[in-house]
Amino acid sequence: MKTKTWTRKGFTLVELLVVIAIIVALAALATPAILKQRKKMDMTQAISNSKQVYLILMDFESDMGNFPDANTAGESDELASFTGTQSNKLLGQLIAGGYTKSEEIFFAKGGNPSGNQKPDDVISPVGKILEAGECGFAYINVTGASSGLRGLSTSDNGGIPIIMAPVAAGGAEPTFKPDPYDSRGVYLRVDGSARSERLNTTDNKIKIGGGKTLFQTGTGTVWGEGDSAVTPTVYLPQ
Repeated sequence: MKTKTWTRKGFTLVELLVVIAIIVALAALATPAILKQRKKMDMTQAISNSKQVYLILMDFESDMGNFPDANTAGESDELASFTGTQSNKLLGQLIAGGYTKSEEIFFAKGGNPSGNQKPDDVISPVGKILEAGECGFAYINVTGASSGLRGLSTSDNGGIPIIMAPVAAGGAEPTFKPDPYDSRGVYLRVDGSARSERLNTTDNKIKIGGGKTLFQTGTGTVWGEGDSAVTPTVYLPQ
């Protein structure tokens, strides 16, 4: 008489629980590194986009004399509606004026109030250009001692920021959102260089040499002094 031999297949409940526990533990260890890498990639994209915006700004300045402001908006019917207190509107002049057809270069993750919304690249009719949520960069105009509010130009100090992200609040000393880029801020300068700097943990501002902040004005700053000094006005995206 033959005896049948039974072999056990599969895992016991205890073994399955052990495997699940190991997977959960490994996932918990890997998640922070994955998130950190994701934020670094988002920051790299913002830097790359800002450099593309700079090339368009140069073309615009060549025609208009400076970067977009309320005065350049009055230069043509196409630009007339692109003024106001949001960066979407002023930067929208670059699209409305035919200098680019891409809304995607104005994307910086976490920069706009809706957070992660991406531009749809629909720019017709003109009311569709950089609609609310489609721009991630804050934009800067300046006021001079002997002049009114105007757009920056390549004749200004090369260290002055033109656009930046992800900005939390405007005002004389803008603050950045620490979470999107792992406590770093991105800004494009008049000289065409795009930088990322670590934020001060106490106030989420960018610190530069000499213990000063990026937007601190006065002697020894990029904003100049005396008759040549300028003060910034920061337009936030909507």
